[in-house]
Amino acid sequence: MRRMDWKVELAEIEKKKRFFLEGEYKSEGIELDVGFCKFLEPVRVKMVVAKTKDGFTIGGYVHTAIEHPCARCLEPTRVEIKGVIEALYLPESMRKNVKEEKLESLKNIIYYHETEFDLSERIVEAIVVSVPEKVLCKPDCKGLCPHCGTNLNEEPDHRCDKIPVVDSRFEILAKLKDNLENREV
Repeated sequence: MRRMDWKVELAEIEKKKRFFLEGEYKSEGIELDVGFCKFLEPVRVKMVVAKTKDGFTIGGYVHTAIEHPCARCLEPTRVEIKGVIEALYLPESMRKNVKEEKLESLKNIIYYHETEFDLSERIVEAIVVSVPEKVLCKPDCKGLCPHCGTNLNEEPDHRCDKIPVVDSRFEILAKLKDNLENREV
């Protein structure tokens, strides 16, 4: 079944017991901790929603690519996303008292009281969780000069002439460092 919106009626799932969804999630990009990252290809989604004894379980996959800045040089970098969707929807009446509830597992449990699910939240969640903690344009990225911001990948022989001003409290240490460097030469 092709899906443009990702809302599913509970009554529809209960009739079929299992419901397959496949299609594209429509969005220009996604907001991450580094800012807005645009999608470089369509977000392809395959999902199954199944009735369980107490609620509904959802599983599936998300495939796409995003443009993310490199953690060292800030150049736009292509990141392949292969996310997994896993969630268990239970009725609000099954929620335990918050004070009594203990973290027994890391299951993604969502409590519902509506008559429909908006599964687009699970799609976004799968994408966000799949983005690596540190994105690099290449494994040996040299980054930026800490003094002037020159991209050291583009200018590997860069020698910065913008020497930082030394805090007067550290002048003695700077002189000591210079003396040690001059002795080694």
